[in-house]
Amino acid sequence: MRMWFRQKVRVLIFGTGAGGINYYKSSRGNHKVIGFLDNNQQKQGQSLFGKTIYAPEQLAHLSYDKIVIASDYYREIRDQLIGKFAISENTISVYFATPVSRSRLQRLRKSAELLGYERICRNPGWVSDWLYRFMVGVTTDHIKRMQVRWLDDMSGNKVHTFRPAMESQVQGPRYLNQHVKPTDITLPEVALYHFRHGQIHSVSRSVILPDEQIVIERVITSGSAEADYSCAHLLHHGQNLALVRTSQPEHIEKGILISGCNELNYYHWVLEILSQLQFIEELPGQYADYPILISMSSQKILSIKTLIESFGIQRPFIYLASLTAYKVDDLLLLSAPNNLIPNIKGTAWNVAENSFARHESIMFLREKALALSRRTTQNALPKRVFLARKGFLRNYNQVEIMAQCEAHDFVSVYMEDHDVSQQIAIMANAEIIVGPTGAAWTNIIFASAGAKALCWMAQEWGALSCYSNLAAIVGVEMDYIPYQAGTSDSRELYYAPYSIDANTVTTWLQRHLPVTAVRESL
Repeated sequence: MRMWFRQKVRVLIFGTGAGGINYYKSSRGNHKVIGFLDNNQQKQGQSLFGKTIYAPEQLAHLSYDKIVIASDYYREIRDQLIGKFAISENTISVYFATPVSRSRLQRLRKSAELLGYERICRNPGWVSDWLYRFMVGVTTDHIKRMQVRWLDDMSGNKVHTFRPAMESQVQGPRYLNQHVKPTDITLPEVALYHFRHGQIHSVSRSVILPDEQIVIERVITSGSAEADYSCAHLLHHGQNLALVRTSQPEHIEKGILISGCNELNYYHWVLEILSQLQFIEELPGQYADYPILISMSSQKILSIKTLIESFGIQRPFIYLASLTAYKVDDLLLLSAPNNLIPNIKGTAWNVAENSFARHESIMFLREKALALSRRTTQNALPKRVFLARKGFLRNYNQVEIMAQCEAHDFVSVYMEDHDVSQQIAIMANAEIIVGPTGAAWTNIIFASAGAKALCWMAQEWGALSCYSNLAAIVGVEMDYIPYQAGTSDSRELYYAPYSIDANTVTTWLQRHLPVTAVRESL
């Protein structure tokens, strides 16, 4: 019999948050969605769009062709599916909500939903109450509205100050042919806070208190009301109220939380999370037996594990699962010595002071890391480095740009192919570094003073200063080329493809390479 219609692929969607919902809405016409998967036990057995939400443990009893991961925890979920449930890699794919993935109607619905959440979280009152019951309270009982308390306002919980606030500067990106002065800021103090019965996640800078308040750490150098610290149990927040996902937590007696808003990104790990470990040796004596509470990912990412070991910390560690909530009877929280607004509501436009870094902290990380690099043979390292990328994030005309650089004797380096000591040594030895914006630039803190660097970044990011400021701290001359990504959404910019003008790169190279080297390459 001739088949006039092709049978649709049977799909399970792993994730019931925004990613899972977006994928379902954008792909249900092309696939046969047979259900959802979620690790949250409170969601299992419920339904979404009329489809059952299954526990991953039920996979052996389900018939499907493909599992699509639609969650920010895609790395952990992928490892879980392959390692724990023996799912074939060919059966698994990852969904990212790029700008082209959403129709105009979906964008309008998303905007309306976010406006509703913003109004719920703006101020207490009848409007907030009504929207909360309409948008949240009717459909679920595990999302609560809580009062927001900012960590820097919690003076009653502050038990120690490691470093006082101090005047400093932050260097914004210097686009080609522009002179950009550093911005004056006041670095916040580095302090220690104590909470009783605080509920935490490994990937959040917020603590749920027993009286249904949530304490959130903010980047106070910015003062932006549009900063978005939502992650893990913190679903959405305003200045006064927040929507918080509650779940049954596991119990920990006591500990020092070392965490950040992102544990999948090398920059956030090194600058925001590991930098907190500098102050462990300075903890007051009464906390000498408190273990360190840190994400299990710290042991799965070899470069991070190696850096932690280099600190020589003589204190027990408790490793936290990324998808689990924990209630800590006796909780200590360090304010971050370096910080960056993780996301921005609405437009992604940044000002330089949306991030900050302490010179002392960078020097601490640099000293520990450079000690690791001494085991690498220096004379085999390239002087001109092109930071190449693998994978699907922010695809661009890399082959063309790579060819231009290699014609000028650059060596293409995929940082993920090297252990951390080699990565550090490569950056420390380089005289010129070129590449797209991304976490690999975190290693600029190991570069030598006087080195030159060229980075390209979406102009929609504005004055995003995380890498330009690090370059200024260590004495690297760093220029930027802007490109248009076609979206101003901070989450979409993380994935959006683009194209860069190869001639602009070549012109910069010819201007900064030694004259003899340019002539030889021509």
